[in-house]
Amino acid sequence: MALAWWRSVLGIAAIAATAELTGANYAQTSAGNAGAFEALLKEGFALHQAARYAEAIPVLERARRMEPQDYFANLLLGIDLLRSGKAADAVLRLRVAARVKPGEEFPVDYLGEAEEALGEHALAAEAYRQALVCGHDSEQGLEAWAGFALERFRLIGEGLRSTQEGLTVAKRLQTADVSLHAGAGCAESIPQLERRLVLKNAHLDGEAVYRLSVCYAVEAGKAAERLRNGSEDMAGVYRLRGDVLLRLKGDGAGAEAEYRKAIGLRVGDPALLERLAEAQLAAGEMDAAKESARGALAVDPHRLGAQRTLAALAMNNREYAEAIPVLRQLVVEAPGDRGVAVELGRALAQTGETEEALKWLASALAAGFPDEKGASHALLARLLRKSGKEVEATKAETEAKRLSDAYQARDHSGEGAGEKVPDAVH
Repeated sequence: MALAWWRSVLGIAAIAATAELTGANYAQTSAGNAGAFEALLKEGFALHQAARYAEAIPVLERARRMEPQDYFANLLLGIDLLRSGKAADAVLRLRVAARVKPGEEFPVDYLGEAEEALGEHALAAEAYRQALVCGHDSEQGLEAWAGFALERFRLIGEGLRSTQEGLTVAKRLQTADVSLHAGAGCAESIPQLERRLVLKNAHLDGEAVYRLSVCYAVEAGKAAERLRNGSEDMAGVYRLRGDVLLRLKGDGAGAEAEYRKAIGLRVGDPALLERLAEAQLAAGEMDAAKESARGALAVDPHRLGAQRTLAALAMNNREYAEAIPVLRQLVVEAPGDRGVAVELGRALAQTGETEEALKWLASALAAGFPDEKGASHALLARLLRKSGKEVEATKAETEAKRLSDAYQARDHSGEGAGEKVPDAVH
């Protein structure tokens, strides 16, 4: 996810300054409403600054209803909805703010984060790129775009391991020279390629996946280079180095060192604490990972990465009852993440909640969750049989065996996607 909290700290000062300059505009509303509107906006803004997002939302909503096209009311409401885990509602408000002031960086930057949370990767890419244009390649915009590109590169690589055709693409990526594609208009191609993958649904479009992965590597590399050359804030550079080590190289210890440097410059930044927790989890430092994740959530209770880390720790320790509330929150706040739905199904199955477990597991598998080894289909078969659905259970069991046999038949030597990181993102 983007560095939303830190961008908020930096951006709200600019928003407040602009609000002071344009305060006279509020007087252009009807005489009876102008004072009430401004008072609501100021109250909502104060709650926002104090990170009391849930309390700010109804106040800002009342202001927005008085002035439906007001830029600040829609922007602040959109940010607070996003911070409260309501990405779909946030999108509506942020789009209005972006439409009212099409040259502003803030609404489209947050819009990118909201679309990313919803799994709308083409729209997220368009929004992040528009934020760069509006912000004239600001450091915050470059960090957000690079972070998104790296995360998508990692997720695509994970998905490639689910099929034999995907593994072929993964091997091709390992030897790709992305420098050859650096001037190929990758930024413009990314949304089109993302939409092409959605249209293909479960059927892998190998060429599109290959081009999309290369383009994300190219774009992350360009953003990283701009940050290295012109950044006045080294925390962003350290954070990006950590992202490369963690998400592309699987080097948790190396990533942890970079994130600690960044945290030294941005003390208390929940986005960095969230990343630190992920790195510590990857490095096997379980207690430290839990502490860092909880630290991130203490500042921002809706950090998706921190929630995922806590859920992973609980699932790994077979503390299913502890994992369930975290996973329930995640399926609401990140509806585009099928893996979360599968994990919730697993946890519910372990605690005897068979019918609800079936709902989450079946929906994720039907939507195309990559069940590489057939384990999720095998669990689905057991749950179906427990519910007395023998015909469906037999079908799921057959599919589980097919996937397991296909997995066992593969040559696994050196076939993982992302084992070799393209030079553009080093």
